[in-house]
Amino acid sequence: MTPAGTEFAPPAPGRVRVVFVHGFLDDAGIWDDVIARLPAPAPPVDAIDLAGMGSRADDSGPYGLARGADDVAALVDQGEGPVVLVGQSMGAQVAELAAALRPDSVAGLVLVAPVPLGGTGLPEEAVAPFKALGGDEPAQRAVRQQLTASLTGPALDRLVARGLPSSPQAVAAFVDAWNTGDRRGDAPTAFAGPVVIVSGEADGFCTAEMIEGAIVPRFPGAEHVVVAGTGHWPHAEQPEAVAAAISALLTRVAAGGS
Repeated sequence: MTPAGTEFAPPAPGRVRVVFVHGFLDDAGIWDDVIARLPAPAPPVDAIDLAGMGSRADDSGPYGLARGADDVAALVDQGEGPVVLVGQSMGAQVAELAAALRPDSVAGLVLVAPVPLGGTGLPEEAVAPFKALGGDEPAQRAVRQQLTASLTGPALDRLVARGLPSSPQAVAAFVDAWNTGDRRGDAPTAFAGPVVIVSGEADGFCTAEMIEGAIVPRFPGAEHVVVAGTGHWPHAEQPEAVAAAISALLTRVAAGGS
């Protein structure tokens, strides 16, 4: 962790690697379209399935932000050179916590439709429908349709399918995790490197008010990119725009910029 008032010292030079962290009810494959659109020469990339979702749906608990951050930090350790972490929704919470665990390796953050690190703080009656989503295809489809601005047909079907493997127990635990958050989110971020915040213009969950009120103020100097015509999944709805935001940050990191 870089003490307050000190300059950010980027990790040692090397080819910048990108580690992708998916959000609630998603999996590593959600990033495929973004990865395919990163400009040549393509950076080395890794995309993780968090325990309880995707290929790790059968992993036993506990499920939550701390375990996710530990797993991402372990993935960071498997490669060399500086890393940019890209996290969406709950994955943005995980990415920021992982950056705190590996300050000498993580050189930049891209937070896509981020849930505030301090949590959403919604009352139980508001989160109860989310907790009941585990294994319920019609309910998950309804939530996806409500919170996406442009996905239909097979693209929407693929998005819905990503959340179905997660058990009801894991889903309920993840809802508690992103709703409660981490108390480090009550203060400005301890991460001192460059940050890009990407939000969907029509996101009905991580709304413009939430982004401007609970996200942007915690990251002084961060760039905020609003992607038109997208909801809570800009990376699935407009992967070109998200890839461009990541690429711009990679260029800054490779040049040693802050």
